[in-house]
Amino acid sequence: MATAMLLMLWVQHERSYDRFHDGHERIYRITDRYTSNGIKMASEDVPAPLSVFAQSIPEVESIVRVKEEPIKIIANANRSKVMDGFHIAYVDTSFLEVFNFKLIRGNEQQLFGHNNSVAITQSTAKKFFGTDDVLGNVLQFKANNFTITAVLDDFPDNSSIHFDAFFPMGFYGQLFTANGGNGNWATIDSDLGNYEFQAYVKLHHGAHPVIVGAAFTEQYEKALHSESEDQFHLQSLTDIHLIGADGNDTPAKMVRIFLLVAILVLAIAAVNYINLTSALALDRIREVGIRKVVGASKTQLFMQSILETTLVFFLSLVIAIGGIILLIPVYNQISGKELRFSVTDTQIWAIIGYAALGTLLTASIYPALLLSTFNPLKALKSKIISGVGSTHLQKILVVFQFSVSLVLIVATLVISRQLIHIRTLDLGYEKGYVFTVPLPTDVIKHIDAVKNELINQQAIIDVSLSGINDLSNLSSTTDDIDWQGKPANSQLIISQATIDQDFIPTMKIQLLEGSNFTGTPADSGLYIVNEAAVREMGLMPPYVGQPLSFHNREGTIAGVVKDFNYKSLRNKISPLLFFNWWNGNTLYVRTTARDISSAITAVETQYKKYAGDIPFSYNFIDKHFEEKYASDKRAGLMFNIFAGIALFISCLGLLGLSTYTVRRRVKEIGIRKVLGANIGSIVQLLSKGSVQLVIISIIIASPFAWWIMNRWLEDFAYRIEIAWWMFALAGLVSVIIALLAIGWQAIRAALANPVRSLQEE
Repeated sequence: MATAMLLMLWVQHERSYDRFHDGHERIYRITDRYTSNGIKMASEDVPAPLSVFAQSIPEVESIVRVKEEPIKIIANANRSKVMDGFHIAYVDTSFLEVFNFKLIRGNEQQLFGHNNSVAITQSTAKKFFGTDDVLGNVLQFKANNFTITAVLDDFPDNSSIHFDAFFPMGFYGQLFTANGGNGNWATIDSDLGNYEFQAYVKLHHGAHPVIVGAAFTEQYEKALHSESEDQFHLQSLTDIHLIGADGNDTPAKMVRIFLLVAILVLAIAAVNYINLTSALALDRIREVGIRKVVGASKTQLFMQSILETTLVFFLSLVIAIGGIILLIPVYNQISGKELRFSVTDTQIWAIIGYAALGTLLTASIYPALLLSTFNPLKALKSKIISGVGSTHLQKILVVFQFSVSLVLIVATLVISRQLIHIRTLDLGYEKGYVFTVPLPTDVIKHIDAVKNELINQQAIIDVSLSGINDLSNLSSTTDDIDWQGKPANSQLIISQATIDQDFIPTMKIQLLEGSNFTGTPADSGLYIVNEAAVREMGLMPPYVGQPLSFHNREGTIAGVVKDFNYKSLRNKISPLLFFNWWNGNTLYVRTTARDISSAITAVETQYKKYAGDIPFSYNFIDKHFEEKYASDKRAGLMFNIFAGIALFISCLGLLGLSTYTVRRRVKEIGIRKVLGANIGSIVQLLSKGSVQLVIISIIIASPFAWWIMNRWLEDFAYRIEIAWWMFALAGLVSVIIALLAIGWQAIRAALANPVRSLQEE
């Protein structure tokens, strides 16, 4: 019960994401689904003008755009405190109209007073000022002063949105326009080319999300003055944590698997109780016979057994709750969650209630029927309980247990190997011993000098400047691209990133055709694309020299790089374009295992020469990559642990059956020994039946295990194949476990003195 309830606590937490918002059932994230060369794709990033379109869609109550900011540095007004590591976003003033994160201080109706306002969380306020009473104080960001107009409570851990500070979308819009906009689009509200925002809508009661999504698509095509491959859909807010924009529901499947394991653990435990109670019933046949002779009815005997089971159950429940309270800190470390077990939490009692009722009903009824239906004459004569019904039920229960165990063993092998496969997959670039450093503007102004100094350091192999802040999740996309032979009404969503001439060699990305950027002004008319881009554009080789227009900048393809993974490994590699119009803000440095500390020191020295009081920070790409898949790794570890526990509980079930079998056949064994049977033949006699049951379990469970794990794997773009040896290994383990469990009882029975078992005859 402790095992099942811990599992259900995790399941309940995973399913609770974003449900604390009032009207959460009416909140949706807008996603973009499109077809590129016959391939269906999806993105959670959408263009900013959807906020404008919402004004003419009556079903929309409110809409908010969210754009994450890669710069993480905030300072107080006099710069006595300059701190890094904040998660920052630009949001519309309607943020609290869609979401109801708790506002501690400020006006809920007016999150920002003007474009130089900022809303921060309580913990951020305390880091700078030691209190949350900070309205009117000033923070600095990007060399601008911002007045604090709101303080929010820290976001719950079961929120899919987590930020420390919010700046007005209007401020970002000012920066966008000041930097020249995007071609003919001078404002973010008109820019249909960049897909850099997440948009959330709250619908009026009764509004249908499918109709609203179609309305956004219609408005988009009107603004574009043409038909579009883009189809906007609304994804429920409560689905975001477990289901991707493309419908990939691998996390949701893992949650369902954990819930199934919890139910199966309870079922296996109930089966064990039935087996053990049946075996112990042989010791109680005289008691039951006497009770019947002196007038006890079947109902009284039935209720006695039910009450005994209930008493045992509730004693077990008390111990289970105590065990959970003791284990919850360790469990949180393994799961990476902040789960709490509180006796005042109604959801906790709901979990306990489901576990209790299901287990109690399953485990109590059959033993009660068994004890209440004994024949009193046979019972008083010590006749062994027999009969087709009870024997066959025992066998069916053991087949069920070992079928479950075999499925769990196969699942453990598949999940473990898939997670290892993901972590060891060839990404198309070398991430080892490369660290990144976010650069402020003052350092970027002197980037040539910085790079020249660093490349001369013995500890540094390569150094590059890029606009890619996170190489494992490049999120900036656009459809503002054109090429010769582009089909009418064709629309290609392509990822975009600025890099310098050193990025490709620094990351050891393979250049298949053409040449790299040169570091000269001629680069402004050159583009480098990946294999997926030329494939989906339908270009024919040779690719180099073919004309390409990107954000209304005419140019040519200078080179084609081999496809490499720059997003989640659950997704296939999509089109990518590199350009070199402006500097990025992230420094990439390649070093060696021996020279890591020297390389970091050298970069920090150059950084501090120009950065002033802005703190220095760095992040190793391989460690960041591991962090991206840490939740998958933890889930795999949890599954292995709980599958092992379930397997152990199954072993107890077989032990119960072997006890039952030996007790039923104790006189037969005694007679065989008197007639000359040796220990080996008796052990073989008693073990054969159990091994046959395990083999039946293997036959039943193997196709079921293959079906379940194949369904789990189908959402991975890069997946292992389910091999025959996994089933063979699972079957072998099951047979060995069966032999160990039944063998111990069989040897004890074979070594017993036959006089004791036959003296009553």
